[in-house]
Amino acid sequence: MLLIGAVLLYVASRVRSHILAGTEFSPGRRALGNWFPIAAAVLVAVAMRRGDWALSIIFATSVGCLSLLLGSICIMNPGSAAMAHSRRFWPFALPAALMALLAGFAGNLSWRSALALLIEGGALLLAWREISAGESTVREPRNDEAGIFRTINLALCILMAVVGAIAGDFGIGRISRDFSGVADTTTLVAVLSPILILPMLSGAAALARKNRASEAVTSAIAVVLLNICLLLPVAAFLWYAAHAVGGNLSGPLPFGWVTWRVDSVLLVVLSFALLPAAMGRWTLGRAEGLALIAVYGVYVLMEAAGSLRS
Repeated sequence: MLLIGAVLLYVASRVRSHILAGTEFSPGRRALGNWFPIAAAVLVAVAMRRGDWALSIIFATSVGCLSLLLGSICIMNPGSAAMAHSRRFWPFALPAALMALLAGFAGNLSWRSALALLIEGGALLLAWREISAGESTVREPRNDEAGIFRTINLALCILMAVVGAIAGDFGIGRISRDFSGVADTTTLVAVLSPILILPMLSGAAALARKNRASEAVTSAIAVVLLNICLLLPVAAFLWYAAHAVGGNLSGPLPFGWVTWRVDSVLLVVLSFALLPAAMGRWTLGRAEGLALIAVYGVYVLMEAAGSLRS
């Protein structure tokens, strides 16, 4: 089930990202295509009443974007100078990560915290659009599909992402039942999250070959913002709705202590560490890339240890 879900999520992400990007490179559009399978997996987890899974996917993929994905980009294109217009977006990850950390102090994600995250996301979106205004876009030659076929492809991508998310989440549950010593959140962090990041890595490799690796980093930052400022509050609101449908007025979405102490703190640290590169004071090379990949490995071990303790 997990393998089937992985294949469907990968194909949906790659095709949808290609369609949304159109004939010009747009970090936001590519990020949206790569982010949709993540959103599908989270929404399926909420529908299954597994709020811990939903939060794990959101934070694990965000941490993975700033460690595993960014480290791989640095190794593929080491020491390349980031373009100034791309670096302007990189500091946006820090305020989003800080807001998520503050929301976790209460031990849950209430509708007030979710609303605050949405407001922050709106402010960051306005700032993103303001910075993007007047910037030239890089066009990539491609034969656009006719409108009807483009719509059909998008619909098929959505269907594949939803089916893949269902298969992936059920596969995680099956692994947890068969291997009682392995926590389901650990499997999400170690297996499902890298699978969801893999399509972004494939796109980053193509951009790195064109000496445009910094633009791939910008797309990764956009995915983090979509995760924290849109998907996280939507999951919180749907948590209320999913329980209300069953006649059970549940409280706020639980914010597990492992996710808060490990995932959200590490996300803040990684976002802060990106600031020198965003200001052009530090060039990310192969050594930094290897260190970032090692950070993700340590993160998986910390997640496993925390899950065993809880």
